Amino acid sequence: MNPRALTSIRILSDGRPGHENQSAGLAEALRRRTGANVELVRFPVGAGFWTKRKLACAHPTSGDAPQLVIGTGHGTHFSLLAAARRFGAKSVVIMRPSLPSWLFDLCLVPRHDLAKPADHGRVVTTRGALNRISEDAPLKTNTGVILIGGPSKHHGWNGDPLPQAIEEIVRSRPDLAWTVGDSRRTPENFITQIATPGVTRVPHQQTQPGWLPATLSAAREVWVTEDSVSMIFEALTAGARVGVLPLPVKNPAARTVKAVNDLLADGYVRTLDAWRKAPEAWGAAPALHETARCADLIINRFFR
Repeated sequence: MNPRALTSIRILSDGRPGHENQSAGLAEALRRRTGANVELVRFPVGAGFWTKRKLACAHPTSGDAPQLVIGTGHGTHFSLLAAARRFGAKSVVIMRPSLPSWLFDLCLVPRHDLAKPADHGRVVTTRGALNRISEDAPLKTNTGVILIGGPSKHHGWNGDPLPQAIEEIVRSRPDLAWTVGDSRRTPENFITQIATPGVTRVPHQQTQPGWLPATLSAAREVWVTEDSVSMIFEALTAGARVGVLPLPVKNPAARTVKAVNDLLADGYVRTLDAWRKAPEAWGAAPALHETARCADLIINRFFR
């Protein structure tokens, strides 16, 4: 057995679902490659420095001490470093850290968070946030998905054109069974305005954990409102053909707006206007699975 083989991973979570999903996605990708045990340590809401440090550094009740500690979110930084030191483990932070990057063994930073995105030293840039979509995806089914976000810090809301756009998309692909889903930010009752025959409406209140990854993994075509950057990247990771539905942009210089513009420029996604002008010219997007790439990088760098 390789003496450096990875057998135990600890995730430190600040309890925010978006942060936890990124760490869990990376840990799960590593587990698929190594069979390592994955332990989740979730800090209580409002936990102070010493409480988080104690939880992060507690010895596992069973199994090996962690060889790799993963954290996402500023609230995990100090505890991540403490746990790595306590166990002699490698530390991986998934974000642009608020502490100097040299303190961590590896920083996985979305390129849109950096003024000049480039790998250097212990910083590796990624396209967007990591996620829990498996690279071992099931075969695609004849399904399509439309995901609606809502007003945010960087986007406004104009829902009036969306029902018509959705009807156009659905009618253009009668070979697909279409599902429309909303989110916590979607204005109340908007989804009830989608009246296209044959479309299944799924309010977010009715979804179960794991619904989105499973639905995206099966879909051939996905449309997402441009405010929902994480869902755009998840759809790309799932290997779907991805289109972007427009919402008003409040801050053109925002990092999330830049991330979508970069995807458009590099041919990963298409706008609604571009699709309307040349729907037949829409080919397959380049493959994109950053979680898998980062998992391979960690194994090759630290556990070979």
